[in-house]
Amino acid sequence: MMGTESPGAARTVVYPFVWVLLTWAAVGGAQPPGQLTITVGPTVQVSRTNPERPHEEVILAAHPKDPRRLIGCSMVDMNRYGERLLHSIAYTSDDGGAHWQTAVESTEFNGDPMCGYGPDGRAYFLSIGTDDKSWAQVVWWMELFRSDDGGRTWGNGVRGALGDRPYLAFDGTGGPHHGTGYVLYAIRTTALDKEGKISTPRDGTVPTLEVIRSSDGFTSWSKAAVGVTLGSSYFPTGSGAVVLSDGSLAALWVKRFLTADGSGGVSGQEGRQELHVTLARPGADLFGLTAKVADLTAGNPYSATFFSMVGDLTKGPYRDRLYVAWTDTKTPRSQILVSHSSDRGTSWSAPQMVNVVDPATAPASLDDYMPTVAVNGNGVVGVTWRRRARNDQDADVLFSASLDGGTTWLQPVLVSGVSGEVAGGIARPKLRAEDDGHGRTSRRQTYFKGGDTSGLAADVNGVFHALWTDQRSGIGQVYTGTITVGGTPR
Repeated sequence: MMGTESPGAARTVVYPFVWVLLTWAAVGGAQPPGQLTITVGPTVQVSRTNPERPHEEVILAAHPKDPRRLIGCSMVDMNRYGERLLHSIAYTSDDGGAHWQTAVESTEFNGDPMCGYGPDGRAYFLSIGTDDKSWAQVVWWMELFRSDDGGRTWGNGVRGALGDRPYLAFDGTGGPHHGTGYVLYAIRTTALDKEGKISTPRDGTVPTLEVIRSSDGFTSWSKAAVGVTLGSSYFPTGSGAVVLSDGSLAALWVKRFLTADGSGGVSGQEGRQELHVTLARPGADLFGLTAKVADLTAGNPYSATFFSMVGDLTKGPYRDRLYVAWTDTKTPRSQILVSHSSDRGTSWSAPQMVNVVDPATAPASLDDYMPTVAVNGNGVVGVTWRRRARNDQDADVLFSASLDGGTTWLQPVLVSGVSGEVAGGIARPKLRAEDDGHGRTSRRQTYFKGGDTSGLAADVNGVFHALWTDQRSGIGQVYTGTITVGGTPR
């Protein structure tokens, strides 16, 4: 049952009391939490200072102490990939997301942006890059920028070795490793990029999923003695990192199974994958326990994105609970699933589907993808995802919340709707000579997915902020909106 929406710039969804009562009774609640509401603020264009430059693949972070300060980052100029002019860019807001300004941009050919705040309020922005010669040798680098005043001014970028799709996490526990920053990343073999035998200097004894750490704000860093290795039939890729209250580092990764060509080479990836979380002891000296979160189907390229993990760092009843959100493309339509662990990743709950649809009216082509999960200071868990009704449409942004530690979820609400064919067309320009749109490794897309990540963060006042890209203007731009959940976690 959907709530009613009130008119105006902000939309409030009110969940009827009978729905709240039945939901709470189903999970054994002693008493219902009263009226539940979700209020969605107006959509704001983040990238308005660059309206002619196409954006995709975004990340968002909220300042640990100041609710007015946010940082979001995105790839930009993907259409100039073939000229090696793809960059990454960061935007900041000083008024809770109402207005944004360009903060800093990579100086090199870089993608896969990541941004965040340390516990002291310093802001960080990094992205990764390579060139044809380095790529052939499985060598990637990062360019990292730091702002000591929370995003107002930025120092020069520093460069260092790294890998694919970095994830940034900080120790804010107040313990012996307080302030330590971690970057989780994957060392790319050519297993995911090229058919035939895997040509890589690494074998099954050397990690392909690694972590670097820094105790001085990334003025310097070292490689932590942690890792997940390349298997004979699979390849691990990172998908999230969280520091728990004792300083342990939890790493979310996907086991991608490879298909063989009959002569010992790789012919592609299977449609099945596994989600795992591996825990490293405080300081990330050594990876220890690894637990499988779930098996999943990943056979739809339109839904192929990275997944998301967050930890409850409050002092509430769900302290240190880990939440993982992912897409499963099993038929008849994709599912957005969330599982939680209340024992630091040792075991995981049965997945809960949050993208509830009416099977009688929902089209079979309905495609939900790109989930992102966050927890606010009240312990409310929020999830956003994208919804496309057809492959030639842009995608809406939806949100759901849980007030009981991920056991039950509110009916989804619309954050931003841009349904319909995208103005100006949706096919990205050809990026390389071989990108004809037909080969397995082609980078041309006949649809706008928005990259592999979206942003969701909660400020210190408990307000969620969503970040995404869409083409309502005819070109990929970055947008944001606030989401306020009314109700008390139980």
